Amino acid sequence: MLIIRCTDNLPEVGGGYVCMVGVRSLRHMTSMDMVNAMQAVGVQYKNLNASGFYAALSSLSIPRTALKTGADWSGR
Repeated sequence: MLIIRCTDNLPEVGGGYVCMVGVRSLRHMTSMDMVNAMQAVGVQYKNLNASGFYAALSSLSIPRTALKTGADWSGR
């Protein structure tokens, strides 16, 4: 699991999108409390530009269509 924040605007969701991702799973982190709680248990946090963000999603088999406000997507 990894928390990633896109530092660029994304056409699907705008700027500053933060989500927790894993292989074929994505969960939109809607508050800093959520982020802080996951970091407290050891989940790493990374800032990526749009290109890196999309590359990370692709490498985890997450489609761009999963990017939505309030997303809780699993491709399993």
